[in-house]
Amino acid sequence: MFEQAFPERNLTVILFKDVANAGEIHAKLLDRSLEPELALINPSKVQSVFALHLAAHKSVAAHEREALATHTLHSEVVFNLSGLKHITEGLKRFGMAEDASEVLVCRFDATDEDIAATRALVKGIEVDIETALEGLRDQDAIKKNYKTGDLECQAGVGTIEDAVLARIATAPMR
Repeated sequence: MFEQAFPERNLTVILFKDVANAGEIHAKLLDRSLEPELALINPSKVQSVFALHLAAHKSVAAHEREALATHTLHSEVVFNLSGLKHITEGLKRFGMAEDASEVLVCRFDATDEDIAATRALVKGIEVDIETALEGLRDQDAIKKNYKTGDLECQAGVGTIEDAVLARIATAPMR
């Protein structure tokens, strides 16, 4: 997705289950001592990998314009994924909770050292995102967070995926 607009950028995404140290990671995130800098996302709120890439693309575009709404490029991904106007609420709803058992970790332009550090940081089982994400997805929470209507998600009209992508894409660019 980035190849066309931002050919020099890439996004590494790793999904962990059975995370044993979420509280420790969350504390580092809050006090800004997390190394490397990461986007830590609640995977139950992620409709699809494409939706995640759309949010990441918006984040890179804002970064290139020097118009981030949040403090970092990685927190911008979490915020853009939420589709909300309120930063704090978006980060709370879509970011990793301190008692999380699953976490979706994203890192822009990750080096081999960054990936190794991330794998050492998260005490959990790395799983394939393509196969595991669907089982972690909470459709009811997604419908509630994105305020999708029954009509727009009905067969012949559209899907939840369509609604989520529309909300992310049309959320105001700052």
